[in-house]
Amino acid sequence: MVEILKSFEQVAVRLSPIVLVLPGLASAALGLFIWLGGLGFRLLLLALMGALTGAFCSLWIVGQNPAAMVLLGLLGTAVAVVFQRFFTAALLGGLVGIAVFLMVAWPSLAVLEKTLVGRPEAEDSTAALSVEESLDMIRVYTLDVTDAIERGGTQLEASRWAVVAATVLTLLLVGLLFRHAGAALTCAILGTEMIFAGLILLLLFKGSRPVARIEARAPFFGLVFVAMVVFGTLEQWILCRRADRRAQGETKKSRSRKEQGKRSWRGR
Repeated sequence: MVEILKSFEQVAVRLSPIVLVLPGLASAALGLFIWLGGLGFRLLLLALMGALTGAFCSLWIVGQNPAAMVLLGLLGTAVAVVFQRFFTAALLGGLVGIAVFLMVAWPSLAVLEKTLVGRPEAEDSTAALSVEESLDMIRVYTLDVTDAIERGGTQLEASRWAVVAATVLTLLLVGLLFRHAGAALTCAILGTEMIFAGLILLLLFKGSRPVARIEARAPFFGLVFVAMVVFGTLEQWILCRRADRRAQGETKKSRSRKEQGKRSWRGR
C-alpha cells in the first residue's frame, strides 16, 4: 500500500490545486479545532461524524447512490445525537481499531499486486490535470488502496484479528465507562489524524513527497502523533471537568434559590 501512496505523491504535482489545497487547509484547520476544543461543540461534532459515518457505510454497501447516502447520513446523525455516549465510544473503538489493524496487517499490505493505475511514475507526461481528471485519478487511487486493505484483511491470521477485536472492545468499554476521558481521547485522535491528513495534502501539492519522508522516519512521526494525542486528551479532559463542575455548581445554586423562594412564599 505504501508503494501506491508513493506513486500517488509522484503524480500529485499534476493534480488541480483545488483538489489538494482546499481539502488540505480545511482538514488541518478543522483538525486543529477538534484537537484542542472539540468537546466544546460535542453535539455538533457528533452530528457531523454521524452523517459522515452513515454516508460512508452507504458508499461501502450500495455504492455511489446519492439517495441512500443522504438517507443513511440522516440516520447516522440521529443515532449519534440520541445515543451520544455509545456513539462516542464506538467512534473511539473504530479509530483505534483501524490503527491497530494497519499495524498488524502491514506485512500483507506492503505486498504490491496489480493496481488500476499501473505505474504512473514511468510516464513522461507532465501536463497538469483538470479538476475532473484530478478527481478521477484520486478515485482510482482510492480504489487501489481499498483493494489493498481488503486483500490484507483476507490474509490476516485469526490471532491478529483477535488482537484488533480485543482492542476495539477495550476502547469501547473505556468510552462507555469513562465518558469525559473517552470523549477527550476521541477528539484528540480524530483531530490529530485530520491535522496530519491536511498537512500531507498540502505537502503533496508542494511536491515535498511526505509519504516517503514519513516512511523513512516512521518512529519519529509515530511519537509525534502519540504526543499530540496525549496533549489533546489531557487538555480537553481538564477543561471538560472544569466546565462540568461549573455547570453542577450553577445547577445547585439555582435549586437552592428555588427552594428559598418556595420557603419564603410559604412563610407569608
